[in-house]
Amino acid sequence: MLWLLTSLLFAQEPSMTMVVEASSDIEFFVAPIKVHDYTSEDITIETVIDKDAAFTYLGSYIRNIKVSNGRGGYEPASLTGNEVKVYNERTIKYAWEDCNYKRDPLGCSVKNSHYYLETIVTVDDNQLVVKATLYDPEAQVVISSSRANDKIIRWIRQQEITIRQEQQRPGLLGGGGSATTIHKPKEEMPLKWEIPHTLTNRMVQQLILGTSASIKIDLD
Repeated sequence: MLWLLTSLLFAQEPSMTMVVEASSDIEFFVAPIKVHDYTSEDITIETVIDKDAAFTYLGSYIRNIKVSNGRGGYEPASLTGNEVKVYNERTIKYAWEDCNYKRDPLGCSVKNSHYYLETIVTVDDNQLVVKATLYDPEAQVVISSSRANDKIIRWIRQQEITIRQEQQRPGLLGGGGSATTIHKPKEEMPLKWEIPHTLTNRMVQQLILGTSASIKIDLD
């Protein structure tokens, strides 16, 4: 009887063991591309780009990222058993509904332990720069890279040169030959030929490709 009461007493004690399942996912949130235009009012530069191009390319090249393997080296995430997911403003709501990523994408990425990729295009009268910045889940910059396209200026001289050749007939004493006359009128002001700088899809593609190849993630 004493054995039975003792067994019932211990059976009623709550278990103090908690099982915690750690996520092995590595998640990236990619913000829409932003364009900062500082050109003069009379200058128009081509800056049209798909705002989700950085998201699309990172999703395509995400296999390039490396993850620490616990032995002092880095390996593709697929070989370390970690799944990598890439989200944008349209898809993040299906995984995380607790934060407004449109209002504060970096803050939401910190809150939910994402890596955050920001791509900004800056253009003025002479140069266009595309810069990608990757933040870790603690809002620290881990990678920053850029591509630039400069305006090309060529000056074309307008000086006209007139060349005239005359054939001289031989005289009684022989001789003869030819004479050349070169006329150089007053030089005019040179013509200015400009090739404007533009934003191309290939610039963004190469930028994100290089960025993805440089990503190395250390896991605790």
